[in-house]
Amino acid sequence: MTRRGSDARLREPRTVGLIGVVGVVVLGLLVVGLSSASIGKRHLTAIIEHTAGLRVGEEVQVAGVGVGEVIEIRLTEEAVAVEFTIDADVEIGSSTSAAVKVATLLGTHYLEVTPSGTGTLADDTIPLERTRVPYNLQDVIEGAQTQLDALDEDVIAESMTVLADVLGRTPEETKAAVEGVAALSSAAVERTAELQALLDATGSFTGMLVDQQDEILVLLDQSALVLDALTSRQAAIDALLVDAEALATQVSGILSDTADDLDPLMVNLTESLNHLYEVRDTVLATVTSLSNMTVYLANASGNGPWIDLHVPSAIPDNLFCLSPSRECS
Repeated sequence: MTRRGSDARLREPRTVGLIGVVGVVVLGLLVVGLSSASIGKRHLTAIIEHTAGLRVGEEVQVAGVGVGEVIEIRLTEEAVAVEFTIDADVEIGSSTSAAVKVATLLGTHYLEVTPSGTGTLADDTIPLERTRVPYNLQDVIEGAQTQLDALDEDVIAESMTVLADVLGRTPEETKAAVEGVAALSSAAVERTAELQALLDATGSFTGMLVDQQDEILVLLDQSALVLDALTSRQAAIDALLVDAEALATQVSGILSDTADDLDPLMVNLTESLNHLYEVRDTVLATVTSLSNMTVYLANASGNGPWIDLHVPSAIPDNLFCLSPSRECS
């Protein structure tokens, strides 16, 4: 009966609910403990001059890749100690440095870690001399003071005296210069609308370029292809010119080698052509005389077609056409 009563109590809703709540709490504590344990992470510290806006939870990067986050920022006697986590597989050398960088214009930052050197980082701490911040107002003031200290007060005073003297001697020119500056300012004020329109047009043009960036990139790629084609054509033309030069060299060599044989040949060819011209003139003269003879023979035969009928082959019809001085249709 006792065992059955115990089983009945375990089945009561309150007991089951209490056990469930305890289990959830234990599971939550386990998850929180595992997340805070940073399994696979190393804990490092960087001593920086000031936070420069860096906050807990911001990213830690190595070569632009996120490898951890800032977990604590605390003041020390002369600087600020930034504790952060980093992946355990990132090799951190003895000369590792760190710098606070601005991530966006909205004011977010990140800690950039630059591994360097061999061995291990002493005390897992990056010292102050190997850390940098985006700006330091004290450095700016000290730099300006150094530049001011380098100035010669006597020379500056003398320069101002000379300037005042020159301006005093040329009041009209000084007045004209001031009036010119005032006129320029007035013109700029009057042209405010035009300047605004110009800025708006510039913004529209920039937006159009941004919208058309894909087409512009395609155009640039096509231009590159055209340039490649022209380059290849240039190479072909260069090769053609080289081959033509080699051919001309070979032809010149052949002509030089056969000059003794070609010169008599050309002389004999010229003489043969001259002789043929003379023979042509003789043949033309003979044909002209024969044509005239046929005319005289036709006139001596009398009227009527007696010769043509009884001796048809005696005088060919095309015999008259052989003479270059007669036209036949």
